[in-house]
Amino acid sequence: MLPRDLQGQRILTEEATAVPAISPDRARTLVKYELAEGDILLTRTGTVGRCALVTGEHAGWLFHPNLVRLRLPEARRVSATYLIAYLSATTAQDWVTARTAGSVIPSLSLRTLGELPVLVPPTEEQKSIGATLAALDAKIQAHTEIARVTRDYRSLLADALMTGVLPTEP
Repeated sequence: MLPRDLQGQRILTEEATAVPAISPDRARTLVKYELAEGDILLTRTGTVGRCALVTGEHAGWLFHPNLVRLRLPEARRVSATYLIAYLSATTAQDWVTARTAGSVIPSLSLRTLGELPVLVPPTEEQKSIGATLAALDAKIQAHTEIARVTRDYRSLLADALMTGVLPTEP
């Protein structure tokens, strides 16, 4: 998992062939870096602060050293969907930016991240907030995908029309 794969609070990987791979022997030595469903990834260098919730689709994958993995304890006070919503909110993003500004390559240390104040409402409120924002994130993702596919279609259609492969007359 690379920092570029964190987009819109989701993990969006390119084609499988574009995902870096390592040998099974090397992967076995890196088991402590395996992702589990419910983990949260956060970019810690470069475009600091982008975050994503790990789903079952990416469980077992390894994450890049320029990412931080947050793994919530079993008996947790905060839900993963709420925390991802909190970390992507303007207040938290501004807090992170203020602590990474001025560097040639912005970087966020684990110690600094640990100082981020997190407001933790009651469990039911967390679930409601997390679900509402996750639903909006899903809508954003769907519209982004529609726009991407429409752009691709337009490009193909333009080429076909301009080269005469597709006639303009019915």
